[in-house]
Amino acid sequence: MDFGVQEPRRTIDSRFRQPPAFMVTMADQSVTEGQEVTMSVRICGQPKPMLYWLRDRVTVKTGPRHTVRETTDGTFEMAIKSAARSDAGIYTCRIINEYGTKQCEARLEVKGKARF
Repeated sequence: MDFGVQEPRRTIDSRFRQPPAFMVTMADQSVTEGQEVTMSVRICGQPKPMLYWLRDRVTVKTGPRHTVRETTDGTFEMAIKSAARSDAGIYTCRIINEYGTKQCEARLEVKGKARF
């Protein structure tokens, strides 16, 4: 057997092989309980990266209060409808495709409502 010869493979244009990258990363935020929070990132990569949101290294479960959407310009947003103190923490956005993994982090601080 000759292992030196590679089997013929169609050449994939390098434009279609790109490790994931952030064009825009999240920023730290500080909000008051009950406010809506939106964290957003803009990403690129080929094939299109899978995107994961984590809070304190635990995957954020989407639901009535936590929603994730992609806008037309390739921005991904995670919105928290009515921030609670339990939403505070370090948020990580992780993007993965077959050519690599990248992540960015931001801190969310949720302050209690002023009581008069």
